[in-house]
Amino acid sequence: MRFLRLSEVQERVGLGRTSIYKMMGEGKFPKPVNTLGRNVAWLDSEIDEWMMDRIDEKRSLSVPNIKY
Repeated sequence: MRFLRLSEVQERVGLGRTSIYKMMGEGKFPKPVNTLGRNVAWLDSEIDEWMMDRIDEKRSLSVPNIKY
């Protein structure tokens, strides 16, 4: 397990700071944890899980429901 700073999260998911914080406010993105003082960081495992959920969601929407 590893902590990611905001810049690492942005690079990893391809979103900007504003988008990340907006999605967090909507409950659609993992929230950071306090590390020291006012510093925050995200758990890499939570970011990976969020990314996999997006992939799964996209793939399930793009595959037509074929009935034989």
